[in-house]
Amino acid sequence: MLQETQAPIELGDIIDHRPMTATQILVAVLCAAALFVDGYGIQVMALAVPSLAKSWGLPEASFGLALSAVVIGITFGAGILGPLGDRIGRKTMLVAAMILIGIATACTAFATTTGEFVLWRLLTGAALGAGIPNGAALTSEYAPVARRSLAVGLMNIASPLGAFSAGFIAPPVLEAFGWRGAFIIGGIGPLFIALLIVSLVPESLKFLIIRKPADPRIGHILRRIAPDIDPATVHVQPPAKAPRTSPRQLMNAEFRARTLLLWAMLCLNLFNLYVLLSWLPSLLQHSGWAMADALRGAVLIQAGGIAGGILMSSLLDRGATRAALAGGFCLIAVSLLLFLAVPNGVGWVFLLLFVGAGVSGCQTGLNTLSAAFYPPAIKATGVSWALLIGGIGSTLGPITGAWMIQIGLEAPQILALLALPALLCIAAVSVMKRRWQAY
Repeated sequence: MLQETQAPIELGDIIDHRPMTATQILVAVLCAAALFVDGYGIQVMALAVPSLAKSWGLPEASFGLALSAVVIGITFGAGILGPLGDRIGRKTMLVAAMILIGIATACTAFATTTGEFVLWRLLTGAALGAGIPNGAALTSEYAPVARRSLAVGLMNIASPLGAFSAGFIAPPVLEAFGWRGAFIIGGIGPLFIALLIVSLVPESLKFLIIRKPADPRIGHILRRIAPDIDPATVHVQPPAKAPRTSPRQLMNAEFRARTLLLWAMLCLNLFNLYVLLSWLPSLLQHSGWAMADALRGAVLIQAGGIAGGILMSSLLDRGATRAALAGGFCLIAVSLLLFLAVPNGVGWVFLLLFVGAGVSGCQTGLNTLSAAFYPPAIKATGVSWALLIGGIGSTLGPITGAWMIQIGLEAPQILALLALPALLCIAAVSVMKRRWQAY
């Protein structure tokens, strides 16, 4: 029965002051599932390289650009395609992105040259960049404020969980169907999730009320989450018009030092992360690991990263940002240097877990700083440019890893060299000012 009063009701009040319904939980779960299969799609290229190189008779280093292509595509997709969700709808954009991810990943299975690999991975990355922010926005808009952190946190760990699962899915698939099978499976997952989202997930209510107030879907969705509310009384408080900002403001005298330090640490940490994500399967196999063991060992970085991200978040909540970052980068540097001394085997398993915990934990901290370093007027600009500049390190990592393999460096030497970026980050943390986090 509809409420007797026709007084306007803010959508946020409906979402925030009621228990989560099955529909809202379904939104969070399926958006997390989308990121789970995306995590597999990101990781599968690195896992397929040893088998692919053997099949084609090419050196593994020749796939460096193909490994970087997905990162370049993500940067482009997030900056250019992601914002289209504000115009055509969060759900619509997420579904379109998942379909493109599925098609591009599956088409990668039929590539015949490294150039075709680069093209399909660029398209996959662009779709990832378009889909991830819209999935996050859809989840956030349907989650009540008391459960929003949990819902978004579920999404944040879904991608590394998907990448971690790839290490166990890929070995039997590669053995049974070769490298093409790994990409075909990677393409089927996003298409299946897209079908579920189309069938079960509603469009963003906030988007519909603002953009299409007469859309009949508004009443249908409200009956699923608040059947006692008259759809005609629901409105969305328009956001305050933000003042115009420019990236040049990040280089004002007040912010220049923190901006440059933040950008440097992001580039260096993401450089390390993407060297490891891209080349660990090959490095472990070159060190004598069986292919299946190398694929599973490579995703230990993701397993450690999940634990490291949770621990770093806890420390940040307690205000121990500088100490946590310094400790994280020390863990990375020490663990990487120990590859020169620790015998290959069980010891390497623990070192990979420690490295993953450090790199992903520090990335969580740096992402937090990208917002905390700037006042509200330029916060979004600061976060956006931090992601953009960090993409430079993400892109250079796989290419540099290919070069180090090409010149004949052994796995322990390559891993030990990655301690240098971590040591530079320790130096950067040491000159950070606590007062910079006042916003």
